[in-house]
Amino acid sequence: MNEITEILKYLVPSLIVFITVFMLVRVFLNDLKKNTTLPSKENDTRDAIKIETHKALFPLKLQAYERITLLLERINPESLIMRTHKNGMTALDIQRELLRSIREEFDHNLSQQIYVNTATWEAVKNAKDEMTKLVKLAGSQVEISASAIAYSETFLKMAGQLQQLPTQVAIEKVKAEMKTVTG
Repeated sequence: MNEITEILKYLVPSLIVFITVFMLVRVFLNDLKKNTTLPSKENDTRDAIKIETHKALFPLKLQAYERITLLLERINPESLIMRTHKNGMTALDIQRELLRSIREEFDHNLSQQIYVNTATWEAVKNAKDEMTKLVKLAGSQVEISASAIAYSETFLKMAGQLQQLPTQVAIEKVKAEMKTVTG
């Protein structure tokens, strides 16, 4: 009997330590398993959200490229003159109308900047600013009371002397960005 008590003295504490360690390891492994599977599920969810967001934004981005290109085409010198010129206008009248038209076109499409990168939007703004300068410069080259036809000829001649129109530079930038987005 004395031998059994001696064995139990060593066996019982060993069993208690073993059970305690077993339980701690089991809890640790369960926590580790939960922590590794949850982020995986969260990552899967994040990836799914990114894919869905891309699917939703892609058509909006394409539409933005179209609208920005249309803006740039509409503020192109020939297009501006064709849309703005009316019989009986003076040089000052058409200059004011051209400036108003450029400003309205730009303001109408201002929200499209959220769909394009900063460099592309800067090219669009630069095109608008350069066209505004060209309109004003042409106005300084003719008499205020001159006819709209005289102003238009001066304006188109000045635009024709540029190596590349600012609107065309911006359109090329939009096209390049669109190619990177569409693959």
